[in-house]
Amino acid sequence: MTEKIRRQEEAIRADQLTSLGELAAGVAHEINNPINGIINLAQLISDNEESGKSGNQHAEKIIYEGHRISDIVKSLLSFARDGKNVKTGCTVSKIIDETLSLMTAQLRKDHIKLSIRVEDALPSVKVNFQQIEQVFLNIINNARYSLNKKYPLASDNKVLEIIAEKVEVEDKPYVQVVFHDQGTGIAADIVNKITNPFFTTKPRGSGTGLGLSISESILKDHGGFLRIDTSEGNYTKVITGLPTMDSSHMTAGKEYPAKAGFISGHSGE
Repeated sequence: MTEKIRRQEEAIRADQLTSLGELAAGVAHEINNPINGIINLAQLISDNEESGKSGNQHAEKIIYEGHRISDIVKSLLSFARDGKNVKTGCTVSKIIDETLSLMTAQLRKDHIKLSIRVEDALPSVKVNFQQIEQVFLNIINNARYSLNKKYPLASDNKVLEIIAEKVEVEDKPYVQVVFHDQGTGIAADIVNKITNPFFTTKPRGSGTGLGLSISESILKDHGGFLRIDTSEGNYTKVITGLPTMDSSHMTAGKEYPAKAGFISGHSGE
């Protein structure tokens, strides 16, 4: 049993490192934007000071761009940190927030439209933050691959929708997060295999076949679930669920408004 647990932890860590590699380019690009903004604004302040004009407005923008860099780096460090399976209370919206801070540049580059609908005042969940973030990253990356395969260029249908809401499953409360893409879908004869270790529909070198297997294992370890609803050629919905914490242990957290989020291809500011 100890050996099984050790191998599972190694597999999770290996998949996490693979995800980190995929994120590196996107995060570098995302950080580069505010850095260029800071440089340009600093130059404007310098020019304005020389002409006797106030630089307060530009200074405020520099502070804003600096906070953007800080948030991105904080999210990356949080994901990279090994939490040793420590579970704490948090909101699903915070996990979504930090996950998207790492994925924004890649989604924007691929012209993928992102719609976010998070139910107001969702109860907290007790989770290993890094592991659930890893689950969401894996699912978003799969949706991104599927959408790019179906729509190599920009398209009105190139959409990833994320919906978070409270549901009842066998009379027990869960926070359910649905990732719905209008991509290639999954063939009916293999849909029951896609969470098997090392099974992948991606070309050789494009995937390890561990992502969904590890994601399902992580969710089960949290008392949650992972389900797939798909139609080949039309869509895929990856449905995840996490049990809510007792109301007396709920913690406050940032919630998204129940409306569409940013549209990739725009600055998002």
